[in-house]
Amino acid sequence: MPLFNYTARNRSGQQVDDAIDSQNQDVAVVALRAQGLLVLKIEEVKKDNGAKNFSLNPLDYRSINNADIEVAFHQVAVMLRSGISLLDALEITSTHSRIGARKTWTRLIERIQQGSSFTDALSEHKIFSEFTLQLIHVGEQTGHLSVITDQAAEEIKSSRRLKKQIISALKYPAFTLLFAIGLVVFMLTSIVPEIKKLLLIMGKPMPPMTQALIDVSDWFKENIIFIGIGAVFCTVTFIILYNIATSRWWIDKLSLKIPLFGNVFRLSGTVLFSRAMGLLLRSGVVMVEALETMERLHVNKYMASRIAYAHRKILHGSALGDSLEVESPYMPLLLQMVHVGENSGTLDDILLEMTEYHDELLQKAIATLTGMIAPMMTVFVGGIVGFVYAAFLVAMFSAAGGSPS
Repeated sequence: MPLFNYTARNRSGQQVDDAIDSQNQDVAVVALRAQGLLVLKIEEVKKDNGAKNFSLNPLDYRSINNADIEVAFHQVAVMLRSGISLLDALEITSTHSRIGARKTWTRLIERIQQGSSFTDALSEHKIFSEFTLQLIHVGEQTGHLSVITDQAAEEIKSSRRLKKQIISALKYPAFTLLFAIGLVVFMLTSIVPEIKKLLLIMGKPMPPMTQALIDVSDWFKENIIFIGIGAVFCTVTFIILYNIATSRWWIDKLSLKIPLFGNVFRLSGTVLFSRAMGLLLRSGVVMVEALETMERLHVNKYMASRIAYAHRKILHGSALGDSLEVESPYMPLLLQMVHVGENSGTLDDILLEMTEYHDELLQKAIATLTGMIAPMMTVFVGGIVGFVYAAFLVAMFSAAGGSPS
């Protein structure tokens, strides 16, 4: 059905700019007059069939990602509120999306035209999370798809920001650690052997500090192949164990107890639970279905297992707060407030308030983590470089002191 943009005045004399679906322009004008609007200007929106199919930017050919979905869902929500049908909204979104993302939107349009629901069409693509599917399903059932689509976009934005914060917190220490390892390897294999040659030419006995450094360098050069094989073996073993359900459960559980990092992981899991669970309950999803969705949302398998336990207990009549308290990975305040929310009947509001509170704590924890790791790594790297130079200078002073004889 054609789409018309119009400018009109309402009974109060205010100007209204909006859009309407109609068979033709005359029918659209009649419909607007029936709403008490005086049409000043109306024109059909011509669909752009000449979509851009070529780009010099290679990034435009990447597959659809969460950033694309976030922007598109916001646009779809705005168009739905303006009276545009879902199919037309998706067609407009597809036209103006990146080349790499356009295939997904086109497929969604085809599935809906074939009679599938929006939820079923989205479920064919792994990029759309269980949480997004649950929200869209609720929106279709309640007739509030525009509101729910906006909420889904906000959730995608929040999740993307949370992941970015965690990665940013881990990026600096990981880079610094790799740099330190590379520096140690370079010094032991390149710098120290040259120092050793120079000192041997002088023919003077080396101080214990210098001799210890040279012994470490010699041992490292002799065993570097075995060290490399050992490092590769440990990495491969960890990857294999991480992809086995039982060992993954233990690794994720232990990760929550790592000094500094464990607190960040617990807070991020708490923020994810409180935000997603709060939105699901507020959208009208029943507790049991919300917990099933939450179980699939958690990347940390230990946290997911505690949600599964709570789900089973609730099916047997237990309260959510009591079920979550058993070996809980979440922050204590969240558990207390869940009890308050259940007793007062405002659990969704309480959870969303806890999201804001724990998100602030997460920001502070990340800032503390990066603030502590930076000087620690600086001291570590500086200590290594300082020890090598100190060992060299001690040897030079020793040789210089004995040179007159």
